[in-house]
Amino acid sequence: MRVLIVDDETEIREYLAGLPQWGQARCTVVGTAANGEEALSMIERTNPDVVLTDIRMPGMDGIELAEAIRSTRPHLPIIFLTAHHEFEYARQAVRLGASDFITKPFKPEDIIRAVEKQRDKEHDAWVERDAFFTVIGSEMITVEEKIEWMHSRGIKDGEFVLLYTELDHVYGLQHSRNPFALKQVRKALESVSKNEGIISWMSESSNGVYALLPCQEFLDTDNSKIIGFAKRLIDACETQESLSVSVGISRTMNSYFDLPEAIRQTGVCMDYRMLLGKKSMLAFDAIEMIVSEKEKESLMSVNKVAELLRTGEANGIRDAISDVYRRMLSVGASRKDIQHFCIGLIERSEDVLLEFGIEPNARASVEIRELMLSSLILTDMMKALERYLLDNSEEIRRLLSQSPKRIVAETIHLIDSEYMSELTLQMVAKRLNVNYSYLSRLIKKETGKNFTDILWECRIEAAKVKLLKEDLKAYEIAYAVGFKDSAHFSILFKKFTGCTPSEYKRLEGGKLQ
Repeated sequence: MRVLIVDDETEIREYLAGLPQWGQARCTVVGTAANGEEALSMIERTNPDVVLTDIRMPGMDGIELAEAIRSTRPHLPIIFLTAHHEFEYARQAVRLGASDFITKPFKPEDIIRAVEKQRDKEHDAWVERDAFFTVIGSEMITVEEKIEWMHSRGIKDGEFVLLYTELDHVYGLQHSRNPFALKQVRKALESVSKNEGIISWMSESSNGVYALLPCQEFLDTDNSKIIGFAKRLIDACETQESLSVSVGISRTMNSYFDLPEAIRQTGVCMDYRMLLGKKSMLAFDAIEMIVSEKEKESLMSVNKVAELLRTGEANGIRDAISDVYRRMLSVGASRKDIQHFCIGLIERSEDVLLEFGIEPNARASVEIRELMLSSLILTDMMKALERYLLDNSEEIRRLLSQSPKRIVAETIHLIDSEYMSELTLQMVAKRLNVNYSYLSRLIKKETGKNFTDILWECRIEAAKVKLLKEDLKAYEIAYAVGFKDSAHFSILFKKFTGCTPSEYKRLEGGKLQ
């Protein structure tokens, strides 16, 4: 937590800023100010996570400071230092949404505890918002069950826009991957949201971060504001975290229950990034207008070859390359068009290799690009491209010759033995030394289910046993088998068993007696 301290008494400011407990509590004092005017200036420069301020100060006092902060950063926590007799000030502070009060004289542990409480609230919000995406974004859970989940939390439905921020360097050589990149993207998102006074609900995917932006936060659905937000986000990732990202923007959705469709739309946006390049802002509504028919056809060809590569189907790749060759001749494609397509296809094929955990040959990767840029004859380019793709296909076919049933069996064994922990597809893939995308498709092909379906089923089965054998409440069992959210557990339990946990315990427990 980044803390800004505001007090007109020099001794108090210096005392608070110098507390040794800040380091132990993982907090940093980013600045001190003697009054409200100084504090407002410092907030812009230091971007604190919490403001600790005295109420009575000359010039702009703590109440006026809070009013000014609320007009630009309504969600920035403010903790007031107040004397026990300052009742009228305290009432005004309550009206302004004070996060906490500390009465003078105070102890250092009172200060630290109050700031840590704000971090705990923020952490709880993260968990709740991740659960929101898990439940509302699932196509496995019915609308009725989603309504019940939202109602239990007092979440009101509304219009929203979904932004998906994806790393431009998700794929690449192992040593170039930053394991903290997604956390840094999320941090940049939080910073931009906080600066604009917007509450954005976020959740991480394997390659990027989703941010649900309620339309009321933008006052209207003016696309220019959303585009501006996306641009500032791309800039923040580059300047603050040295990351290159692209942003996909869904249409304005009428209801939170449209979240699965919004996720699909941002996925389509990311498909078109290949055509527009890195640091792109891609609005789903605008794709039809900005992408030509030729480019759409080009993307379809690339996706078709990528799917053929995933199956290791050599003959299909040859036919696809021949088809591309004929169409390029028929439309009179320029050399630049052809080079653009071929380089895009090479990049996609290398992405597919990485999906299977296969590192592209660095020398071959450079040589094929040099050849595409230097060749003057289309047939030479197509022959070289075909050879490169067939070599990649052979690598994938060799991997596929290993038993997929064994990999899936090991996955299920891991789930059975560690279902109570925070298990993810990415973690399991890393343990098995395969790419998570490849593992996801393999599980679906062999079992007809998704990884999360299998994990949920395993947890529900374990919960059934605990309900009958252990004297625990439903929410205690939910946490014991790995669910972070007891309401989500109850919804899934009823979906899998046809009854609530308490009904199951009563019905099945009676049979055992």
